Amino acid sequence: MAKTLKRFTIGVDFGTLSCRALVLDAHTGEALGMGECGYHVYDQSLPCGAKLPERAALADPAEYLQALTAAVRGALAQSGVDAQEVAGIAIDATSMSVIPCDENGQPMCFQDKWKNEPQAYIRLWKSYTATREAEEIGAAARAEDQPFLTACGGYPSSEGIYPKMLETLRTCPELYEATSAYLDLNEFFTWQLTGALTRSTGSLGLKNYCPDGNTLPDAQFFARLHPALASTPDKLRGKALPWGACAGTLTSAWADRLGLPTGIFVGTGAIDGPISMVALGLHHSGDAMLTIGTSGVLSVVSDEWHPVSGICGQARDSLIPGLYGYDFCQSGVGDMFSWFVNNCVPARYEKEAAAQGVSVHTLLSRLGFAQPVRENDIVALDWWNGSRCVIVDQTLTGALSGLTLASTPEQIYRALIEAAAFGTRTLLEHGEACGVKVNRICACGGIAGKNPLLVQCYADILGRELAVSTLPNSAAAGAAITAAAAAGLYPSLQDAMAQLSQKQFIHYQPNMENHARYAPLYARYQQMRAFYAQKP
Repeated sequence: MAKTLKRFTIGVDFGTLSCRALVLDAHTGEALGMGECGYHVYDQSLPCGAKLPERAALADPAEYLQALTAAVRGALAQSGVDAQEVAGIAIDATSMSVIPCDENGQPMCFQDKWKNEPQAYIRLWKSYTATREAEEIGAAARAEDQPFLTACGGYPSSEGIYPKMLETLRTCPELYEATSAYLDLNEFFTWQLTGALTRSTGSLGLKNYCPDGNTLPDAQFFARLHPALASTPDKLRGKALPWGACAGTLTSAWADRLGLPTGIFVGTGAIDGPISMVALGLHHSGDAMLTIGTSGVLSVVSDEWHPVSGICGQARDSLIPGLYGYDFCQSGVGDMFSWFVNNCVPARYEKEAAAQGVSVHTLLSRLGFAQPVRENDIVALDWWNGSRCVIVDQTLTGALSGLTLASTPEQIYRALIEAAAFGTRTLLEHGEACGVKVNRICACGGIAGKNPLLVQCYADILGRELAVSTLPNSAAAGAAITAAAAAGLYPSLQDAMAQLSQKQFIHYQPNMENHARYAPLYARYQQMRAFYAQKP
Protein backbone atom coordinates (compact mmCIF):
# COMPACT_ATOMS: atom_id res chain seq x y z
CA MET A 1 0.00 0.00 0.00
CA ALA A 2 1.24 3.44 -0.90
CA LYS A 3 2.17 5.67 2.04
CA THR A 4 -0.54 8.25 2.62
CA LEU A 5 -2.24 10.10 5.43
CA LYS A 6 -5.56 9.25 3.86
CA ARG A 7 -6.36 5.82 5.24
CA PHE A 8 -10.18 5.80 5.44
CA THR A 9 -12.91 5.26 2.89
CA ILE A 10 -16.69 5.50 2.92
CA GLY A 11 -19.17 3.07 1.42
CA VAL A 12 -22.83 4.02 0.99
CA ASP A 13 -25.55 1.42 0.47
CA PHE A 14 -28.95 2.48 -0.89
CA GLY A 15 -31.52 -0.22 -0.19
CA THR A 16 -35.24 -0.15 -0.88
CA LEU A 17 -36.15 1.53 2.40
CA SER A 18 -33.02 3.27 3.71
CA CYS A 19 -29.50 4.45 3.06
CA ARG A 20 -26.57 3.21 5.20
CA ALA A 21 -23.09 4.72 5.20
CA LEU A 22 -20.00 3.06 6.68
CA VAL A 23 -16.55 4.48 7.44
CA LEU A 24 -13.84 1.87 6.84
CA ASP A 25 -10.23 1.78 8.01
CA ALA A 26 -8.66 0.94 4.66
CA HIS A 27 -5.56 -0.46 6.40
CA THR A 28 -7.25 -2.92 8.76
CA GLY A 29 -10.75 -3.44 7.34
CA GLU A 30 -12.36 -2.30 10.60
CA ALA A 31 -15.77 -0.61 10.38
CA LEU A 32 -15.47 2.53 12.49
CA GLY A 33 -18.82 4.26 12.18
CA MET A 34 -22.22 3.90 10.57
CA GLY A 35 -25.03 6.28 9.69
CA GLU A 36 -28.52 5.53 8.42
CA CYS A 37 -31.46 7.48 7.05
CA GLY A 38 -34.76 6.18 5.69
CA TYR A 39 -37.01 7.29 2.85
CA HIS A 40 -40.34 6.32 1.36
CA VAL A 41 -41.64 3.94 -1.27
CA TYR A 42 -44.67 5.44 -3.02
CA ASP A 43 -47.09 2.84 -4.33
CA GLN A 44 -50.44 4.63 -4.08
CA SER A 45 -49.70 8.28 -4.85
CA LEU A 46 -46.80 10.73 -4.95
CA PRO A 47 -46.32 13.43 -2.29
CA CYS A 48 -47.75 15.91 -4.80
CA GLY A 49 -50.97 13.87 -4.86
CA ALA A 50 -50.55 12.28 -8.30
CA LYS A 51 -52.18 8.84 -8.28
CA LEU A 52 -50.11 5.82 -9.25
CA PRO A 53 -51.16 2.77 -11.26
CA GLU A 54 -51.44 -0.67 -9.72
CA ARG A 55 -48.11 -2.38 -8.99
CA ALA A 56 -46.17 0.88 -9.23
CA ALA A 57 -43.33 1.53 -6.75
CA LEU A 58 -41.70 4.94 -6.99
CA ALA A 59 -39.25 7.00 -4.96
CA ASP A 60 -38.39 10.68 -4.71
CA PRO A 61 -34.72 11.40 -5.55
CA ALA A 62 -34.80 14.44 -3.28
CA GLU A 63 -35.34 12.13 -0.30
CA TYR A 64 -32.47 9.92 -1.46
CA LEU A 65 -30.07 12.85 -1.74
CA GLN A 66 -31.06 14.09 1.71
CA ALA A 67 -30.52 10.57 3.07
CA LEU A 68 -27.06 10.44 1.48
CA THR A 69 -26.04 13.59 3.31
CA ALA A 70 -27.50 12.50 6.64
CA ALA A 71 -26.02 8.99 6.50
CA VAL A 72 -22.49 10.07 5.54
CA ARG A 73 -22.38 12.82 8.14
CA GLY A 74 -23.77 10.44 10.75
CA ALA A 75 -21.17 7.79 9.95
CA LEU A 76 -18.34 10.32 10.13
CA ALA A 77 -19.57 11.65 13.47
CA GLN A 78 -19.83 8.18 14.97
CA SER A 79 -16.42 7.12 13.66
CA GLY A 80 -14.52 10.07 15.10
CA VAL A 81 -12.40 10.07 11.94
CA ASP A 82 -10.91 13.33 10.70
CA ALA A 83 -12.65 13.94 7.35
CA GLN A 84 -9.32 15.13 5.90
CA GLU A 85 -8.05 11.56 6.19
CA VAL A 86 -10.83 10.13 3.97
CA ALA A 87 -9.38 8.98 0.64
CA GLY A 88 -12.49 7.98 -1.27
CA ILE A 89 -16.17 7.16 -1.38
CA ALA A 90 -18.30 4.75 -3.43
CA ILE A 91 -22.00 4.03 -3.61
CA ASP A 92 -24.09 0.96 -4.29
CA ALA A 93 -27.84 1.00 -4.84
CA THR A 94 -30.80 -1.15 -5.75
CA SER A 95 -30.48 -1.96 -9.43
CA MET A 96 -33.18 -1.76 -12.06
CA SER A 97 -34.27 1.31 -10.13
CA VAL A 98 -34.42 3.61 -13.14
CA ILE A 99 -34.13 7.39 -13.02
CA PRO A 100 -34.47 9.82 -15.96
CA CYS A 101 -32.14 12.84 -15.88
CA ASP A 102 -31.42 16.01 -17.83
CA GLU A 103 -28.10 16.83 -19.50
CA ASN A 104 -26.65 17.92 -16.14
CA GLY A 105 -27.56 14.74 -14.29
CA GLN A 106 -30.52 16.28 -12.45
CA PRO A 107 -33.70 14.20 -12.08
CA MET A 108 -36.47 15.20 -14.44
CA CYS A 109 -38.95 15.37 -11.56
CA PHE A 110 -37.00 18.35 -10.18
CA GLN A 111 -38.36 20.43 -13.05
CA ASP A 112 -41.71 22.13 -12.43
CA LYS A 113 -42.99 20.76 -15.71
CA TRP A 114 -42.56 17.15 -14.58
CA LYS A 115 -43.03 17.29 -10.81
CA ASN A 116 -46.51 15.70 -11.10
CA GLU A 117 -45.48 13.08 -13.68
CA PRO A 118 -44.83 9.61 -12.13
CA GLN A 119 -42.57 8.59 -15.02
CA ALA A 120 -40.17 11.40 -14.05
CA TYR A 121 -39.39 9.87 -10.62
CA ILE A 122 -37.27 6.89 -9.59
CA ARG A 123 -39.11 3.77 -10.70
CA LEU A 124 -37.90 1.16 -8.28
CA TRP A 125 -36.90 -2.37 -9.18
CA LYS A 126 -40.20 -3.68 -7.86
CA SER A 127 -42.31 -1.35 -10.02
CA TYR A 128 -44.06 -3.71 -12.42
CA THR A 129 -46.15 -1.39 -14.57
CA ALA A 130 -44.09 -2.16 -17.71
CA THR A 131 -44.90 -5.88 -17.86
CA ARG A 132 -46.60 -5.59 -21.26
CA GLU A 133 -43.60 -3.71 -22.67
CA ALA A 134 -41.20 -6.37 -21.34
CA GLU A 135 -43.20 -9.13 -22.99
CA GLU A 136 -43.28 -7.20 -26.27
CA ILE A 137 -39.53 -6.56 -26.24
CA GLY A 138 -38.83 -10.19 -25.39
CA ALA A 139 -41.08 -11.56 -28.13
CA ALA A 140 -39.57 -9.27 -30.76
CA ALA A 141 -36.02 -10.10 -29.66
CA ARG A 142 -36.68 -13.85 -29.73
CA ALA A 143 -38.20 -13.56 -33.23
CA GLU A 144 -34.97 -11.93 -34.42
CA ASP A 145 -32.67 -14.04 -32.22
CA GLN A 146 -31.10 -10.89 -30.81
CA PRO A 147 -27.69 -11.56 -29.17
CA PHE A 148 -28.57 -9.54 -26.06
CA LEU A 149 -31.06 -12.24 -25.06
CA THR A 150 -28.11 -14.28 -23.81
CA ALA A 151 -27.43 -11.74 -21.08
CA CYS A 152 -31.00 -11.85 -19.74
CA GLY A 153 -31.54 -15.58 -20.10
CA GLY A 154 -33.96 -15.08 -22.99
CA TYR A 155 -36.52 -12.97 -21.13
CA PRO A 156 -36.16 -9.23 -20.47
CA SER A 157 -37.54 -8.27 -17.06
CA SER A 158 -40.29 -5.69 -16.58
CA GLU A 159 -38.05 -4.32 -13.84
CA GLY A 160 -35.44 -3.37 -16.41
CA ILE A 161 -34.56 -0.14 -18.13
CA TYR A 162 -35.76 -0.94 -21.67
CA PRO A 163 -39.38 -1.77 -20.76
CA LYS A 164 -39.53 1.29 -18.53
CA MET A 165 -38.17 3.50 -21.32
CA LEU A 166 -40.76 2.14 -23.73
CA GLU A 167 -43.49 2.64 -21.14
CA THR A 168 -42.47 6.30 -20.74
CA LEU A 169 -42.41 6.78 -24.49
CA ARG A 170 -45.99 5.53 -24.74
CA THR A 171 -47.47 7.23 -21.69
CA CYS A 172 -45.53 10.52 -21.76
CA PRO A 173 -43.62 10.90 -25.06
CA GLU A 174 -42.69 14.52 -24.34
CA LEU A 175 -40.87 13.46 -21.14
CA TYR A 176 -39.07 10.68 -23.00
CA GLU A 177 -37.90 13.15 -25.65
CA ALA A 178 -36.77 15.68 -23.01
CA THR A 179 -34.82 13.10 -20.98
CA SER A 180 -31.11 13.23 -21.72
CA ALA A 181 -30.07 10.03 -19.94
CA TYR A 182 -31.64 7.04 -18.23
CA LEU A 183 -29.56 5.65 -15.38
CA ASP A 184 -29.43 2.79 -12.94
CA LEU A 185 -29.61 4.33 -9.48
CA ASN A 186 -25.94 3.79 -8.59
CA GLU A 187 -24.89 5.54 -11.81
CA PHE A 188 -27.07 8.52 -10.90
CA PHE A 189 -25.29 8.96 -7.56
CA THR A 190 -21.85 8.69 -9.15
CA TRP A 191 -22.81 11.42 -11.61
CA GLN A 192 -24.07 13.56 -8.75
CA LEU A 193 -20.84 13.22 -6.76
CA THR A 194 -18.39 13.68 -9.64
CA GLY A 195 -20.26 15.84 -12.12
CA ALA A 196 -19.27 13.32 -14.83
CA LEU A 197 -21.44 10.66 -16.45
CA THR A 198 -19.98 7.16 -16.18
CA ARG A 199 -21.61 3.76 -16.27
CA SER A 200 -21.13 0.61 -14.20
CA THR A 201 -20.26 -2.63 -15.99
CA GLY A 202 -22.34 -4.36 -13.34
CA SER A 203 -25.45 -2.42 -14.30
CA LEU A 204 -24.74 -2.56 -18.03
CA GLY A 205 -23.86 -6.23 -18.05
CA LEU A 206 -26.44 -7.69 -15.69
CA LYS A 207 -29.31 -5.22 -16.06
CA ASN A 208 -28.88 -3.62 -19.52
CA TYR A 209 -28.08 -6.94 -21.15
CA CYS A 210 -24.50 -6.47 -22.34
CA PRO A 211 -22.82 -9.92 -22.20
CA ASP A 212 -19.37 -8.32 -22.43
CA GLY A 213 -20.29 -5.72 -19.80
CA ASN A 214 -19.99 -2.86 -22.28
CA THR A 215 -21.63 -3.26 -25.72
CA LEU A 216 -25.27 -2.20 -25.79
CA PRO A 217 -27.93 -4.07 -27.78
CA ASP A 218 -28.48 -3.15 -31.43
CA ALA A 219 -30.01 0.33 -31.72
CA GLN A 220 -31.84 -0.66 -34.91
CA PHE A 221 -33.69 -3.35 -33.00
CA PHE A 222 -35.14 -0.72 -30.68
CA ALA A 223 -35.96 1.52 -33.64
CA ARG A 224 -38.02 -1.29 -35.12
CA LEU A 225 -39.97 -1.48 -31.86
CA HIS A 226 -40.64 2.26 -32.00
CA PRO A 227 -38.82 4.86 -34.13
CA ALA A 228 -38.19 7.12 -31.13
CA LEU A 229 -36.29 4.29 -29.40
CA ALA A 230 -33.48 4.78 -31.91
CA SER A 231 -32.14 7.24 -29.31
CA THR A 232 -31.61 4.40 -26.79
CA PRO A 233 -27.79 4.27 -27.17
CA ASP A 234 -27.51 8.04 -26.68
CA LYS A 235 -29.73 7.95 -23.57
CA LEU A 236 -27.50 5.16 -22.21
CA ARG A 237 -24.22 6.85 -23.16
CA GLY A 238 -21.25 6.99 -20.82
CA LYS A 239 -17.94 5.19 -20.32
CA ALA A 240 -18.39 1.81 -18.68
CA LEU A 241 -16.17 1.11 -15.66
CA PRO A 242 -15.86 -1.96 -13.40
CA TRP A 243 -16.23 -1.93 -9.63
CA GLY A 244 -13.05 -0.66 -8.03
CA ALA A 245 -12.29 1.76 -10.85
CA CYS A 246 -12.17 5.51 -10.26
CA ALA A 247 -15.17 7.33 -11.76
CA GLY A 248 -13.89 10.80 -10.90
CA THR A 249 -13.35 13.09 -7.94
CA LEU A 250 -15.76 14.66 -5.46
CA THR A 251 -17.09 18.08 -6.47
CA SER A 252 -16.78 21.01 -4.11
CA ALA A 253 -20.57 21.28 -3.82
CA TRP A 254 -20.93 17.70 -2.65
CA ALA A 255 -17.83 17.93 -0.48
CA ASP A 256 -19.53 20.75 1.41
CA ARG A 257 -22.78 18.80 1.74
CA LEU A 258 -21.09 15.64 3.00
CA GLY A 259 -18.41 17.27 5.14
CA LEU A 260 -15.60 15.73 3.07
CA PRO A 261 -12.55 17.16 1.29
CA THR A 262 -12.99 18.34 -2.29
CA GLY A 263 -11.30 16.14 -4.87
CA ILE A 264 -11.25 12.81 -3.04
CA PHE A 265 -11.72 9.79 -5.29
CA VAL A 266 -15.18 8.47 -6.16
CA GLY A 267 -15.45 4.80 -7.08
CA THR A 268 -17.66 3.36 -9.79
CA GLY A 269 -21.20 2.65 -8.63
CA ALA A 270 -22.30 -0.88 -7.85
CA ILE A 271 -25.41 -3.04 -7.45
CA ASP A 272 -26.57 -3.34 -3.86
CA GLY A 273 -26.97 -7.13 -3.63
CA PRO A 274 -23.87 -8.46 -5.40
CA ILE A 275 -21.50 -5.78 -4.00
CA SER A 276 -21.46 -7.76 -0.75
CA MET A 277 -19.29 -10.30 -2.59
CA VAL A 278 -16.47 -7.76 -2.31
CA ALA A 279 -16.89 -7.47 1.46
CA LEU A 280 -17.06 -11.24 1.90
CA GLY A 281 -13.97 -11.96 -0.18
CA LEU A 282 -15.81 -13.93 -2.85
CA HIS A 283 -13.60 -13.66 -5.92
CA HIS A 284 -12.77 -17.27 -6.78
CA SER A 285 -14.52 -19.34 -9.42
CA GLY A 286 -17.47 -21.13 -7.84
CA ASP A 287 -17.97 -18.58 -5.06
CA ALA A 288 -21.60 -17.63 -4.45
CA MET A 289 -23.32 -15.06 -2.28
CA LEU A 290 -26.88 -15.32 -1.06
CA THR A 291 -28.53 -12.03 -0.08
CA ILE A 292 -31.66 -12.48 2.02
CA GLY A 293 -33.43 -9.17 2.25
CA THR A 294 -36.44 -7.41 0.74
CA SER A 295 -35.82 -9.61 -2.28
CA GLY A 296 -33.45 -12.53 -2.69
CA VAL A 297 -30.26 -12.58 -4.76
CA LEU A 298 -27.94 -15.47 -5.57
CA SER A 299 -24.76 -14.12 -7.17
CA VAL A 300 -22.13 -16.50 -8.58
CA VAL A 301 -18.74 -15.85 -10.16
CA SER A 302 -16.98 -18.28 -12.49
CA ASP A 303 -13.98 -18.41 -14.78
CA GLU A 304 -16.18 -20.25 -17.33
CA TRP A 305 -19.01 -19.02 -19.54
CA HIS A 306 -22.20 -21.09 -19.42
CA PRO A 307 -25.32 -19.37 -20.78
CA VAL A 308 -28.22 -19.87 -18.37
CA SER A 309 -31.81 -19.62 -19.52
CA GLY A 310 -34.28 -17.62 -17.44
CA ILE A 311 -31.57 -15.82 -15.45
CA CYS A 312 -31.81 -12.20 -14.34
CA GLY A 313 -28.42 -11.31 -15.83
CA GLN A 314 -25.08 -12.78 -16.86
CA ALA A 315 -22.01 -11.01 -18.21
CA ARG A 316 -18.23 -10.82 -18.00
CA ASP A 317 -16.74 -8.29 -15.52
CA SER A 318 -20.22 -7.62 -14.14
CA LEU A 319 -19.34 -8.67 -10.57
CA ILE A 320 -15.62 -9.30 -10.03
CA PRO A 321 -13.28 -8.02 -12.80
CA GLY A 322 -11.90 -10.87 -14.89
CA LEU A 323 -14.70 -13.32 -14.04
CA TYR A 324 -18.14 -14.05 -15.41
CA GLY A 325 -20.96 -12.96 -13.15
CA TYR A 326 -24.30 -14.75 -12.84
CA ASP A 327 -27.22 -13.00 -11.14
CA PHE A 328 -30.20 -15.07 -9.98
CA CYS A 329 -33.02 -13.22 -8.22
CA GLN A 330 -36.26 -13.74 -6.33
CA SER A 331 -38.69 -10.83 -6.51
CA GLY A 332 -40.05 -11.18 -3.01
CA VAL A 333 -38.55 -12.54 0.21
CA GLY A 334 -38.59 -10.05 3.07
CA ASP A 335 -41.48 -8.27 1.35
CA MET A 336 -43.45 -11.52 1.49
CA PHE A 337 -42.79 -12.01 5.21
CA SER A 338 -43.74 -8.40 5.93
CA TRP A 339 -46.96 -8.71 3.95
CA PHE A 340 -47.98 -11.65 6.11
CA VAL A 341 -47.11 -9.98 9.41
CA ASN A 342 -48.82 -6.73 8.42
CA ASN A 343 -52.02 -8.33 7.15
CA CYS A 344 -52.57 -11.81 8.55
CA VAL A 345 -51.33 -12.02 12.16
CA PRO A 346 -53.77 -11.63 15.11
CA ALA A 347 -53.12 -8.91 17.68
CA ARG A 348 -52.36 -11.47 20.39
CA TYR A 349 -49.07 -12.27 18.61
CA GLU A 350 -48.05 -8.62 18.73
CA LYS A 351 -48.77 -8.55 22.45
CA GLU A 352 -46.77 -11.73 23.05
CA ALA A 353 -43.84 -10.45 20.99
CA ALA A 354 -43.85 -7.20 22.96
CA ALA A 355 -43.93 -9.13 26.24
CA GLN A 356 -40.87 -11.14 25.13
CA GLY A 357 -39.10 -8.06 23.81
CA VAL A 358 -38.79 -9.47 20.27
CA SER A 359 -40.27 -8.69 16.86
CA VAL A 360 -43.33 -10.51 15.55
CA HIS A 361 -41.06 -12.04 12.90
CA THR A 362 -38.82 -13.53 15.59
CA LEU A 363 -41.77 -14.83 17.58
CA LEU A 364 -43.35 -16.50 14.55
CA SER A 365 -40.01 -18.08 13.61
CA ARG A 366 -39.51 -19.50 17.10
CA LEU A 367 -43.03 -20.92 17.25
CA GLY A 368 -42.97 -22.20 13.68
CA PHE A 369 -39.64 -24.01 13.82
CA ALA A 370 -40.36 -25.53 17.22
CA GLN A 371 -42.14 -28.33 15.34
CA PRO A 372 -40.39 -31.02 13.26
CA VAL A 373 -40.59 -31.15 9.47
CA ARG A 374 -43.60 -33.21 8.41
CA GLU A 375 -44.65 -34.49 4.99
CA ASN A 376 -48.15 -33.01 5.25
CA ASP A 377 -46.98 -29.54 6.26
CA ILE A 378 -48.22 -26.39 4.52
CA VAL A 379 -46.37 -25.58 1.29
CA ALA A 380 -46.24 -22.06 -0.14
CA LEU A 381 -45.29 -20.72 -3.55
CA ASP A 382 -42.98 -17.68 -3.29
CA TRP A 383 -44.43 -15.63 -6.13
CA TRP A 384 -46.01 -12.89 -4.04
CA ASN A 385 -44.20 -10.40 -6.28
CA GLY A 386 -44.02 -12.47 -9.44
CA SER A 387 -41.26 -14.75 -10.73
CA ARG A 388 -38.04 -13.11 -11.85
CA CYS A 389 -35.93 -16.17 -12.74
CA VAL A 390 -36.28 -19.56 -14.46
CA ILE A 391 -39.99 -18.95 -15.07
CA VAL A 392 -39.78 -15.26 -15.92
CA ASP A 393 -43.25 -13.83 -15.42
CA GLN A 394 -43.98 -10.95 -13.05
CA THR A 395 -47.74 -11.57 -13.36
CA LEU A 396 -47.48 -14.88 -11.49
CA THR A 397 -48.83 -14.93 -7.95
CA GLY A 398 -48.18 -16.73 -4.67
CA ALA A 399 -50.14 -19.65 -3.27
CA LEU A 400 -50.60 -21.75 -0.13
CA SER A 401 -51.37 -25.46 -0.11
CA GLY A 402 -52.32 -27.74 2.78
CA LEU A 403 -54.27 -25.30 4.95
CA THR A 404 -56.80 -26.64 7.45
CA LEU A 405 -58.97 -25.11 10.16
CA ALA A 406 -56.19 -26.03 12.57
CA SER A 407 -53.49 -24.08 10.66
CA THR A 408 -51.79 -21.36 12.70
CA PRO A 409 -50.02 -18.12 11.73
CA GLU A 410 -46.66 -19.54 12.74
CA GLN A 411 -47.15 -22.55 10.48
CA ILE A 412 -47.97 -20.30 7.53
CA TYR A 413 -45.05 -18.00 8.31
CA ARG A 414 -42.71 -20.99 8.43
CA ALA A 415 -44.11 -22.19 5.08
CA LEU A 416 -43.29 -18.79 3.56
CA ILE A 417 -39.69 -19.06 4.81
CA GLU A 418 -39.45 -22.57 3.40
CA ALA A 419 -40.88 -21.34 0.09
CA ALA A 420 -38.16 -18.70 -0.13
CA ALA A 421 -35.53 -21.39 0.54
CA PHE A 422 -37.17 -23.74 -1.99
CA GLY A 423 -36.97 -20.89 -4.52
CA THR A 424 -33.27 -20.42 -3.81
CA ARG A 425 -32.69 -24.16 -4.20
CA THR A 426 -34.48 -24.04 -7.55
CA LEU A 427 -32.21 -21.23 -8.75
CA LEU A 428 -29.10 -23.04 -7.52
CA GLU A 429 -30.04 -26.33 -9.16
CA HIS A 430 -31.05 -24.61 -12.40
CA GLY A 431 -27.71 -22.79 -12.62
CA GLU A 432 -25.70 -25.92 -11.91
CA ALA A 433 -27.71 -27.87 -14.50
CA CYS A 434 -26.58 -25.22 -17.00
CA GLY A 435 -22.93 -25.65 -15.93
CA VAL A 436 -22.52 -22.88 -13.34
CA LYS A 437 -20.95 -24.74 -10.44
CA VAL A 438 -21.08 -23.46 -6.88
CA ASN A 439 -18.36 -24.49 -4.44
CA ARG A 440 -19.25 -22.37 -1.40
CA ILE A 441 -22.09 -20.07 -0.37
CA CYS A 442 -21.86 -17.08 1.92
CA ALA A 443 -25.01 -15.33 3.10
CA CYS A 444 -25.69 -11.75 4.09
CA GLY A 445 -28.54 -9.27 4.30
CA GLY A 446 -30.54 -7.92 7.18
CA ILE A 447 -32.70 -11.01 7.56
CA ALA A 448 -29.74 -13.42 7.48
CA GLY A 449 -28.12 -11.60 10.37
CA LYS A 450 -31.28 -11.37 12.46
CA ASN A 451 -32.92 -14.76 12.05
CA PRO A 452 -30.69 -17.81 12.67
CA LEU A 453 -33.68 -20.16 12.46
CA LEU A 454 -34.35 -18.96 8.93
CA VAL A 455 -30.71 -19.45 7.92
CA GLN A 456 -30.71 -22.98 9.35
CA CYS A 457 -33.86 -23.70 7.35
CA TYR A 458 -32.09 -22.53 4.19
CA ALA A 459 -29.06 -24.73 4.97
CA ASP A 460 -31.30 -27.76 5.58
CA ILE A 461 -33.28 -27.27 2.38
CA LEU A 462 -30.20 -26.58 0.25
CA GLY A 463 -28.25 -29.39 1.88
CA ARG A 464 -25.22 -27.10 1.94
CA GLU A 465 -23.19 -25.20 4.49
CA LEU A 466 -23.97 -21.49 4.71
CA ALA A 467 -21.41 -19.04 6.07
CA VAL A 468 -23.15 -15.89 7.33
CA SER A 469 -21.29 -12.60 7.47
CA THR A 470 -20.98 -10.90 10.86
CA LEU A 471 -20.64 -7.49 9.24
CA PRO A 472 -23.35 -4.99 10.25
CA ASN A 473 -23.76 -3.98 6.61
CA SER A 474 -21.81 -5.98 4.09
CA ALA A 475 -23.05 -3.97 1.10
CA ALA A 476 -21.75 -0.67 2.49
CA ALA A 477 -18.50 -2.41 3.48
CA GLY A 478 -18.17 -3.76 -0.07
CA ALA A 479 -18.64 -0.28 -1.49
CA ALA A 480 -16.01 1.08 0.91
CA ILE A 481 -13.54 -1.57 -0.27
CA THR A 482 -14.14 -0.62 -3.91
CA ALA A 483 -13.48 2.98 -2.86
CA ALA A 484 -10.10 1.91 -1.44
CA ALA A 485 -9.17 0.42 -4.81
CA ALA A 486 -10.51 3.45 -6.68
CA ALA A 487 -8.46 5.77 -4.46
CA GLY A 488 -5.28 3.88 -5.34
CA LEU A 489 -4.71 2.54 -1.84
CA TYR A 490 -4.39 -0.92 -3.42
CA PRO A 491 -3.17 -1.96 -6.89
CA SER A 492 -6.43 -3.74 -7.74
CA LEU A 493 -9.83 -4.59 -6.34
CA GLN A 494 -8.68 -8.15 -5.69
CA ASP A 495 -5.73 -6.84 -3.64
CA ALA A 496 -8.08 -4.66 -1.61
CA MET A 497 -10.38 -7.63 -1.04
CA ALA A 498 -7.51 -9.83 0.09
CA GLN A 499 -6.61 -7.33 2.80
CA LEU A 500 -9.98 -5.90 3.82
CA SER A 501 -12.68 -8.51 3.22
CA GLN A 502 -14.51 -10.34 6.00
CA LYS A 503 -12.59 -13.14 7.70
CA GLN A 504 -15.13 -14.17 10.36
CA PHE A 505 -18.38 -16.00 9.60
CA ILE A 506 -21.06 -17.89 11.48
CA HIS A 507 -21.21 -21.34 9.88
CA TYR A 508 -24.52 -23.18 9.55
CA GLN A 509 -24.17 -26.89 8.81
CA PRO A 510 -27.14 -28.59 7.13
CA ASN A 511 -29.15 -31.10 9.13
CA MET A 512 -29.24 -33.87 6.55
CA GLU A 513 -32.12 -35.64 8.29
CA ASN A 514 -34.19 -32.50 7.83
CA HIS A 515 -32.90 -32.23 4.27
CA ALA A 516 -34.37 -35.68 3.57
CA ARG A 517 -37.64 -34.79 5.31
CA TYR A 518 -37.97 -31.73 3.11
CA ALA A 519 -37.81 -33.86 -0.07
CA PRO A 520 -41.59 -34.49 -0.35
CA LEU A 521 -42.35 -30.85 0.48
CA TYR A 522 -39.89 -29.68 -2.17
CA ALA A 523 -41.54 -32.04 -4.66
CA ARG A 524 -44.93 -30.48 -3.84
CA TYR A 525 -43.40 -27.02 -4.27
CA GLN A 526 -42.16 -27.96 -7.75
CA GLN A 527 -45.59 -29.35 -8.66
CA MET A 528 -47.16 -26.06 -7.57
CA ARG A 529 -44.68 -24.11 -9.70
CA ALA A 530 -45.53 -26.18 -12.76
CA PHE A 531 -49.29 -25.88 -12.17
CA TYR A 532 -49.50 -22.15 -11.43
CA ALA A 533 -47.10 -21.20 -14.23
CA GLN A 534 -49.61 -22.46 -16.80
CA LYS A 535 -51.47 -19.71 -18.60
CA PRO A 536 -55.27 -20.01 -19.07
